[in-house]
Amino acid sequence: MSKMRNLCREERRELKVLADDFGLLERKDIQNIIDSCVTYDEGQRKILSIYNQVYM
Repeated sequence: MSKMRNLCREERRELKVLADDFGLLERKDIQNIIDSCVTYDEGQRKILSIYNQVYM
C-alpha cells in the first residue's frame, strides 16, 4: 500500500492565500482543512464549500 503524500509547503501557502482572499483564513474549520487535506484540490473544494455556506 502506498503512502499518501502531504501537501507541499507551496500548496499549503496557496490554500492560505485562497482562504485569506475569501476572508475566511481566521476560521478554525478553515485552519483544520488546510492542516489536514491531502491534496490541493481537496482543500480548495472544502474551502469553497465553506465560502458558499458563509456568503451564499
